[in-house]
Amino acid sequence: MEQSQDPGAVTDPVENAVVAALRAILDVREVGAEAPFAALGGDSMRAVRVLSRLWRELGVELPVDSLRTDTTVAEFVAVVREHAGARRT
Repeated sequence: MEQSQDPGAVTDPVENAVVAALRAILDVREVGAEAPFAALGGDSMRAVRVLSRLWRELGVELPVDSLRTDTTVAEFVAVVREHAGARRT
């Protein structure tokens, strides 16, 4: 999940938004794909802040239980992607 510094790299706006939200709200520099939310410093209050930020940035309304302490970053990105895709149809 490390964001590439290569300007020619293909970027995924959903993954970028999730990683940016986690970095900002949890005050962490590195966000590994298999890291559980709690291992990054996440708790229920921070989860609500992440969900709120993604709603504002992506227009995706996510259920509160979509980001639990044991949810990995990769799992959460997949959930956000699924909801973002459903919103477009």
